[in-house]
Amino acid sequence: MPRVAIDLLGGDAGPEVVADAIASYLTAPGDERTELCVVGPIERARELLGARGVDLDASGGHRVLHAEACVPMTASSQDTLALLREREDVSSAVGIRAVRDGQADAFVSIGHTGATVAASVLGLGRLPGMGRPGLAVELPSARGPVVLVDCGAAPFATEHDLVRFAACGLAYAQARGIPEPTVGLLSIGSERGKGDRLRKTTDVALEEHFAEKYVGAVEGHDLVGESPADVVVVDGFTGNVALKSMEGALRWSVAAMSKVYDDPEPARGVLRTSHFLSGGVLLGVPGAVVVGHGASARDEIVACIHRAEQLLDGAVVDRLRRSLVGFASLDARGEPEGE
Repeated sequence: MPRVAIDLLGGDAGPEVVADAIASYLTAPGDERTELCVVGPIERARELLGARGVDLDASGGHRVLHAEACVPMTASSQDTLALLREREDVSSAVGIRAVRDGQADAFVSIGHTGATVAASVLGLGRLPGMGRPGLAVELPSARGPVVLVDCGAAPFATEHDLVRFAACGLAYAQARGIPEPTVGLLSIGSERGKGDRLRKTTDVALEEHFAEKYVGAVEGHDLVGESPADVVVVDGFTGNVALKSMEGALRWSVAAMSKVYDDPEPARGVLRTSHFLSGGVLLGVPGAVVVGHGASARDEIVACIHRAEQLLDGAVVDRLRRSLVGFASLDARGEPEGE
């Protein structure tokens, strides 16, 4: 039976919403359940879950892994690294160590994204041939899901990073049921030669490495429109801006429709079922890690648990490892080691 560690701490709304999600998941109808390892203060976890009708002590394989602290959502990159190195009881580090040490098969957190990424790299390392890991989300486009990578893990990515994002993204798309996925580069225009230096050098590199699988540059409206690519790669800074812009546009659209029509529930249903609200997948580390939005509600956190189950069912980490065979590992600057 798969085992998923879930971070009780972190997130915008605190541990209560995570406890809501855990209780909802464990009490939902179904057959055998994934075993959950709740990462957080032991007594606090028992108290929150007990108030929601879940007795962890009588629940078989479900258990608590003690973590006393979390990285504040407002913490800078420097403060995040300092806290991870100074304390062993930070929830993101405890959850990742559980994966590393075989106590869990996957880790889910809606806490500080940078903390989860940093803890993953520090605790698990990187897959051979990888540089910075990338965060992938599935966007609900007009013709089916589009995998966007990176969405915030590597804001200072190089063209070498983006090539590896493409390799990982293609492998992930296949695991998600797209038999012959294609890849594109997010830019300001589809014409060759447009964009800044990163876009221009990456365009050449993607064509060299992926040939007929590379469809060229795509624009922002392609991400949720009739995208010619199943996988779209971009640096984490631009990808995060694009993702949050889409989230804001969707929420505005839902609110606007709710005001116009007597029954706002169909519009709200669109928001609840949007794929990109169910967690990003960290590609490039030897472990299954799902990073949810800090503002995730109960159902979205449950969807993150299901996303972790999908990673394990599809043996995604093994697929990623195979996709990177032949690539040189990258140094801290995002350049091939030894060059």
